[in-house]
Formats: sequence, C-alpha cells, structure tokens
Amino acid sequence: GEGEDSCNNKWYYSRQEIDNNPSRRAGLDPDKELSYRQQAANLLQDMGQRLNVSQLTINTAIVYMHRFYMVQSFTRFHRNVISPAALFLAAKVEEQPRKLEHVIKVAHACLNPQEPSPDVRSDAYLQQAQDLVILESIILQTLAFEITIDHPHTHVVKCTQLVRASKDLAQTSYFMATNR
Repeated sequence: GEGEDSCNNKWYYSRQEIDNNPSRRAGLDPDKELSYRQQAANLLQDMGQRLNVSQLTINTAIVYMHRFYMVQSFTRFHRNVISPAALFLAAKVEEQPRKLEHVIKVAHACLNPQEPSPDVRSDAYLQQAQDLVILESIILQTLAFEITIDHPHTHVVKCTQLVRASKDLAQTSYFMATNR
C-alpha cells in the first residue's frame, strides 16, 4: 500500500546524503567508512554462522548495521560493539533468538580468537552483557523501531520456484539479489 512505501522511503538515500552521513561529517574518509562497513558485515556473517542462524537473519543484521550508520557515526559507536547487538536483535526479529551469553561468547571468539572465553561471573562479562542490551535499545531507537526488513532474496526464491527455474538460473538470480 501507499503508507507502506512512504514508511520505507526514509531508508533510501541520495548520493549527497550518503556522502554527508554522520561518519563523514565527523571526519571519516569514504574509504575508511566503506572498510568499517565491510568489516562489520564480515563480523556479522562470521558470528551468524557460528551462532547457526539463517542467512536471512544475518542479512537482517547487516541491513540494521547499514541503516544505523546512516543515522549514527562510526566515531561514536564502534562497529565491533554494534555488530553483536544488531545480530542479537535480528535473531529475535527473524524468530531465531540466541542467548545473550552465546552472542557475547561468539563475538569474543571472533574478535579475540587467542583469548579464553570470558567468565560469565566476571565484572567484565556482566558489563558486556549490560552494554549489549543498552546498544540493542539504541539500535531500536535509531531505526525508529522499523525492524521488519523486506529482503530481495525472499522474492527471488519465490519467483524461481514459481517459474520452475533451473538450478543455475535460481543461483544466478539469488547472487544478483545479493550483489546489487
């Protein structure tokens, strides 16, 4: 419907808006910002696979991250703390919730592979748990609670099934939806 479109339009940006996002205004150069976005997406992919959530859940977390950083700056919120919170939220939204403890342990394993897992009774762990829940709330507020993501992949899969597309065509279509 019409209301649906106007709701989603806030997440479409002009080149000028992208070039003038909060991170750029804070002095982050475009290559560095792109690198941070890629690092965050890679971390989300790695964490999501280790937490055994669906690719759809990982994609949702990646969209949350990209949208978050169109409103907030990388200089204010580090990608390595936003990513676990985005995945924690996405897993709930996509009905694949993961325990806070598991998300923290997996984030730690991805970011500090040499260090042992944090003791869940330690002050450092409890602080991390508290921070993650607060960051989840900040993400929700930043996204204006618009948490339902309409992924192109879902439509591609339905269409390829509808037309009984060959495996090659289905895979190519899915790839194109991913790398648009």
